[in-house]
Amino acid sequence: MPGPESRGRAVAVGLDLGTTRIKAGWIDRSGSPGRVRWSAAPPLRGTGRIREGDALAYAAAARRLLRRITTGLPAGLPVGIASQRSTFLLWDRETGRPATPLISWQDRRAAAWCDRHAGFAGEFGRRTGLVFTPHLAGPKLAAVLDGDPDLARAARRGALRFGTLETFLLWAWSGGRTHATDLTMAARTGLVDVQTSGWSDRILDLWKIPRTLLPAIRPTVRRGMRLETGVTLTATIADQAAAALAVLPEAGDVAAVNLGTGAFVLREASRFGSLPKGYHFGPILHRRKGGTRYALEGTVNGAGSILDRAGGPPSVLPPTDPAPESFCLPDAAGLGAPHWRADLRFRLSPAAARRNPGDRRRVILEGMLFRIRELLDGLFPGKPPSEVRVSGGLARRRSVVTGLAALLDSRVRVLPEADAALLAAARLAAGIAPRRGTVPRAVHPGDSGLYLEEKFRRWRAWLGSLL
Repeated sequence: MPGPESRGRAVAVGLDLGTTRIKAGWIDRSGSPGRVRWSAAPPLRGTGRIREGDALAYAAAARRLLRRITTGLPAGLPVGIASQRSTFLLWDRETGRPATPLISWQDRRAAAWCDRHAGFAGEFGRRTGLVFTPHLAGPKLAAVLDGDPDLARAARRGALRFGTLETFLLWAWSGGRTHATDLTMAARTGLVDVQTSGWSDRILDLWKIPRTLLPAIRPTVRRGMRLETGVTLTATIADQAAAALAVLPEAGDVAAVNLGTGAFVLREASRFGSLPKGYHFGPILHRRKGGTRYALEGTVNGAGSILDRAGGPPSVLPPTDPAPESFCLPDAAGLGAPHWRADLRFRLSPAAARRNPGDRRRVILEGMLFRIRELLDGLFPGKPPSEVRVSGGLARRRSVVTGLAALLDSRVRVLPEADAALLAAARLAAGIAPRRGTVPRAVHPGDSGLYLEEKFRRWRAWLGSLL
């Protein structure tokens, strides 16, 4: 247990580049959080399959928040950045002016392109460890270049740069000196060969993506680089990888559930080989020395955002079901793992659609819980995990965690801090173990949601009727 002299002084800063919120905070030497602040992320726009934003507005908002959190702290503190994955843009290599909007991970403009290239899905999975889906940055980049000859010519001339969100911010905040990402972010684009940990020449050639567009791939934790924002970049990492590192041991049958704009379920995976169908495999930590950690992952695309729009989850779940024939598919951005049906999005059963707003909120929450259970069953076939550790903003809502505890045949524990990704990124930057200082608390459901396990079986039958 760290002594009092190790607490209270900032040793590193974390910055979490979220979809709806940007968060920043500092940690002390024990790895415990000090001050944490947030600001709203610039809103996305678009209808149908389009979800895009303003990269310059996002960079400005992140800079303001970083300045706010570091005011009064020592200059040059190490910073770790956790970023949403597969959100990207192209920009002019000379001026830094965006050549495309900031294209969100929720965007599915590449759906038709993916349909035309569906014959490559098997090889794609073998090379990348990922499911072939329009949510990934790589297919979207290929579709954008395919549909804009002028942009494609500029890319071939070397006039453009490609980057996920954190890569663009680092490029801007380094004065254009640094065009880099880490393996956890690069791998999720769908352009990396997971067995070599480098950009895949086969995929780049097939999809006509110039290698000169792409950033260098670096270790997650690396030599410090002073940024124009006054901090020293030491680590960058994908947000879900960071959240997993905050809770997952390096071995064992433990699952991580991170609840934000989407819901993400992960388990440690030691090697790339025989994998359950419909789930992503990829790195969650890439070290200069000590190798790479990997995880399997299932996603519920946008479930948290649907709950937010409905007014948030109910405060409690009753012991018996007031609406036995009401069901929900909560995936706002297209049905995710293991089905991957971009055409199936959020919907309520006819009985649920007729309920009052309070009942609909409960049914939406049930749908999210059932999707998480479905993912856990797929990631742990035959035997449930011994423990499920829950993090993220929705983990602070009693009905969410007690509902999971009632539904699952596993111990459920919740992180006391809501900001797992931010804290893990800051701990990595400080050279502290990502799980240090984190003691999850046990969740006991009582009589809340006693009906959920029986209803889950009927929900699966309802979902099957949609597929």
